[in-house]
Amino acid sequence: METIIIRRRWRWIGQVLRKEQDAIPRVAVQWRPEGHRKRGRPKTTWRRTVEAEAAAMGQSWGTLRMLAQDREQWKEFVAALIANGKKGSK
Repeated sequence: METIIIRRRWRWIGQVLRKEQDAIPRVAVQWRPEGHRKRGRPKTTWRRTVEAEAAAMGQSWGTLRMLAQDREQWKEFVAALIANGKKGSK
């Protein structure tokens, strides 16, 4: 189940990163909220989760944006990410 979630999350982020700069999903993904959360709330956000998984692969957010423009490279990246995730979970 975890593999399916990871694959879908990364396929979706690839679609969002290929959208135009002013597209609402792309603006929403790049938005950084200001202020602080209440005490006891986790600071983990969807974007932080994605950035952590990318960092584990040695990729930065800027690299992901460039990589997503080529669909074939993106598919290979997602496949490698999932393969590495399976190795790390066993």
